[in-house]
Amino acid sequence: MNSSRWSAIKSKVSDLVSRYKDLQAENTELAVQVTTLQNNVSELKLKIENQKSSGVNSNDLDLMQTQIARKNVLIENLEVEKENAENRVRELEEMLLLKDSTLQVQKNTINELTEQNKLIKLAKEMSSEKGDTHELKIKINELIRDIDRCIDLLND
Repeated sequence: MNSSRWSAIKSKVSDLVSRYKDLQAENTELAVQVTTLQNNVSELKLKIENQKSSGVNSNDLDLMQTQIARKNVLIENLEVEKENAENRVRELEEMLLLKDSTLQVQKNTINELTEQNKLIKLAKEMSSEKGDTHELKIKINELIRDIDRCIDLLND
């Protein structure tokens, strides 16, 4: 695999990591906003209860209840945004794992092809010497067994 392909893969992985970190930061910010709004709603509810007991004007009470309803809607919207951000983070994590595994498979393939290339070069050199073909076959079989062992170790 050429270096430009590796650079493109590394760039994509880097972009995914960056997007993942951005989504985590956004997720944290949304959680803080939800907590703040929940605290505000609790405070408004306390005010309403206190004002009910002190004989507050019904218009003021209606206004406060409307404010509470709006804040509840905002909280629900923020919770939905938070869930969406968490889902996106999970998707990016899965994509990152997939890219990592693809990268590892490609590295293994390169190693295997490099070894096969060495074997072919060795076979060409040996066959050009016009030596005993039986010994050449034995040497090639030994090299293939070594490669198979290496592949087994890589797969474990």
